Amino acid sequence: MIPTITKLIIKVEQLEWDLTEVKEELIKLQASAMKSFTPEERKAIRLARVQAQRERLHPSIEKTLGKPDPDAKTLTAEELQQLQLEEGVKPEDNIGSRAIIEERERRSE
Repeated sequence: MIPTITKLIIKVEQLEWDLTEVKEELIKLQASAMKSFTPEERKAIRLARVQAQRERLHPSIEKTLGKPDPDAKTLTAEELQQLQLEEGVKPEDNIGSRAIIEERERRSE
């Protein structure tokens, strides 16, 4: 049984390798073909691709995060700021910005 599984794993890895090569060639062809389109057409093509990716990923996102609550209220920026103040977060501390800067510095080291 183990040799059969090993052979199957090897075949899957070869298929993945082949698919990667095919995808790279398709990307090159697409880039070449995109040059003949107008900027508006290129934008529409990219938008269609992003929407298709979003639809493909949507079930995984829902599985991971759960379905959005249709009754949940969307906060305005002002309401969010008020909630933060009520929780003791001071705007002058720039907690979010500081965390982003610290992460950038950590990654650049």
